[in-house]
Amino acid sequence: MPVISVSYSDLCRLVGELIPMESLGDLLARVKVGFEGEEEGELELEVTADRLDLVTVEGIARALKGVMGKEAGLPRYDTFDSGWEIRVDPSVERVRPYVVGAVVEGVELDEDALVALMRAQEKLHQTLGRDRRKMSMGIHNADVIEPPISYAAEPSDRVRFVPLGEAEEMTAREMLSRTEKGREYAHLVGDGSVVPVLRDSKGDVLSIPPILNGELTRVTESTRNLFIDVTGPDLRAISQALVLITTALAERGGRIGTVAVRYLGEPGELITPDLSTSELTVDVKYVNSVMGINLTPEEISDLLRRVRLGAEVQGDSVRVLIPPYRFDFLHPVDVVEEVAQAVGYDRLEPELPAWVSTFGRRHPIEKVSALVRTLMIGLGYQEILNYVMTSREVLFERVLRPESPVVEVANPVTASYSVLRDSLLPGVIAFLARNTGAPLPQKVFEVGDVVIPDESAETGARDERRVCAAIADSEVGFEDIQADLYALLRNLNVDFEVRQARHPTLLPGRTAEILVSGEVAGVVGEVNPEVLELNKIKTPVAAFELSLPALKIIGPGGR
Repeated sequence: MPVISVSYSDLCRLVGELIPMESLGDLLARVKVGFEGEEEGELELEVTADRLDLVTVEGIARALKGVMGKEAGLPRYDTFDSGWEIRVDPSVERVRPYVVGAVVEGVELDEDALVALMRAQEKLHQTLGRDRRKMSMGIHNADVIEPPISYAAEPSDRVRFVPLGEAEEMTAREMLSRTEKGREYAHLVGDGSVVPVLRDSKGDVLSIPPILNGELTRVTESTRNLFIDVTGPDLRAISQALVLITTALAERGGRIGTVAVRYLGEPGELITPDLSTSELTVDVKYVNSVMGINLTPEEISDLLRRVRLGAEVQGDSVRVLIPPYRFDFLHPVDVVEEVAQAVGYDRLEPELPAWVSTFGRRHPIEKVSALVRTLMIGLGYQEILNYVMTSREVLFERVLRPESPVVEVANPVTASYSVLRDSLLPGVIAFLARNTGAPLPQKVFEVGDVVIPDESAETGARDERRVCAAIADSEVGFEDIQADLYALLRNLNVDFEVRQARHPTLLPGRTAEILVSGEVAGVVGEVNPEVLELNKIKTPVAAFELSLPALKIIGPGGR
């Protein structure tokens, strides 16, 4: 879970009251924030990954004002038309396709506020932005910028500017090798020959996202008006980040100005940020049945208002209005969680259900999975976790697999999560592609479920637990991954055979199948250089993937 540092005095100032340190922990717990400790006026806090609105001190203060009774209900954020415009050139599609923006006027930025703003920016980069890969944000002094803004891909040798924190002008290519941020994030712009550039109408370079802003637009304590750009390959993620940072600044008195973002193709014209609310309707009986208590609609409405939601009683239901910065509401049970949070979990008395007559135990496949994880770690591998949901591009195109039937998402929010994986290997290769800047050798593994269409199953599909491992190094071959595979199987006491095979992702002549009791249980080999090129991986990779049930080490009654 994200851990953040905030100034105690700044938090109290935003709340409008000096909060005694002895009561601070209990108050923070009521807004789903863990209090880790305090040192020299700095609070160490832990927030849950689903509540990114709480990674800013302003968001925490907003929530605290609700439980402390200082404010209630849905926060309202008025916007005005700033008149600013971002014109997006189609050339950015191949480097960093999306951008959104906002103007925030009248912000009071003293030292604490400026530090808080920079911390919020970096924490959002790390979490929502996946270390700037999915989203990156630039914050600028709006007073030195002349709109409209252009966003285009340009040859890095032709882009000259003074990077933030530097004293001399340099090209974008020089910036990638000569500055700390350039070296750290150069891998996000491919080979660096072309970079995305934000310029104003004078031609001044504002930023080379996702690497570095220009010194021209540096934000200081005297800055009062801000321009914020957010770029990335995921329009939903960058839009969410913009909402989070602008609503946080509004808690400091800033006025949010919308920006028109114009694309020649999809998605057309956007007005950002989008601060519209969403809503859910919950049945009072449902809330009470989940929580095991008896609350009236009016009581539920009052509790929801304390946690900064809008609430309106409609007979035996409550209509809940959700603020734009809350992205964690997917189902009515999420509303129940908010009610429970407002009541206080310490006031809910647990009861053992009368129908409980058995006790759970660890499933045999989980026992085997835990053993496999232990063995792989002992072999020097690091465990990774990918999502079961993925895209056809990752699952098929980028690993040269022919299209085959898979479980599809009916109404995907994004193409990145439109199908369920039927193999672990594509996700492991995609992970290596995202981490080409990490030190070598890279030895990673994943133990997880794949979903395979199966007409004989009740749901039309079945889960299968697998393990996949890969080595990326300057010199790695079949023998390296084979040695670790054999070590794993022998420690699991599996009798197996190996025979030459073909696999679209792996190199012909350097690929083999693993057979257990005459049936194919997995595959091992060197990754095809064409796949490496498609994924921009610059080192050889060798990998294996095994089906754990196919290893025959899980008996009818478990092991």
